[in-house]
Amino acid sequence: SAYAEGAADVRSCLDFVRSMRKTSVRPGPREPRFEPKAPADAVLPGDAAPPSSTSGAVRGAIDSLVQGSLVELFQAYSVALAPQPRSAREPLPKPAEICAVIGFNHGTPKRAGKLTLSLSAPVLGLMKVELGSTRQVDWARELCNQLMGRIKNRMLQFNVRLQAGLPSSIDRKLLEEQQRGAPPARAYLGRTLRGDVLVTLDGMPHEAELVYVGPSVVANEGETIFF
Repeated sequence: SAYAEGAADVRSCLDFVRSMRKTSVRPGPREPRFEPKAPADAVLPGDAAPPSSTSGAVRGAIDSLVQGSLVELFQAYSVALAPQPRSAREPLPKPAEICAVIGFNHGTPKRAGKLTLSLSAPVLGLMKVELGSTRQVDWARELCNQLMGRIKNRMLQFNVRLQAGLPSSIDRKLLEEQQRGAPPARAYLGRTLRGDVLVTLDGMPHEAELVYVGPSVVANEGETIFF
């Protein structure tokens, strides 16, 4: 009958399905995933060294403020000065014939430092200023004092208070001998139309110690202060 034939067809389909299950390929054991391991001496993110305490804004701050102070000082007397990249090499560039020096200290306990300025007579002659009876060596001392004052004001933004002494003249050969026997100082060279200006600076705080606290309000040269 038709019913018997249909049932036979169903049984044959079920037998075929059972046979396929028996012969189907089952997945074998899963192969272990290859995960590269870091070397034993590798620095993992959790073990990374802490970043330097000197931020990008502070790094190079002393060079920038010294060079900026030097440029502004000469600009105040109508002299264009082009600062050159700072060097800390031995030996330092030889100073010019007119030299001045000023000492300073800072910190607790006090740490001493020194700023020197050397330039030639032709460079001094570029300055738009009436010297009168003032000698060039005296004027060089005053320039050294003004440069120290500008650096001192700019260091206030890092909460560093420099206490400067009085400027004095120094013989070029004596200055050269002192620099030869001392640790390398920061040397800043500026070029003018009549010659170079050399500034050396030692005893400043390390830039890693600087913490920016914000701009300080100080009077500019020529500004009237009312009491």
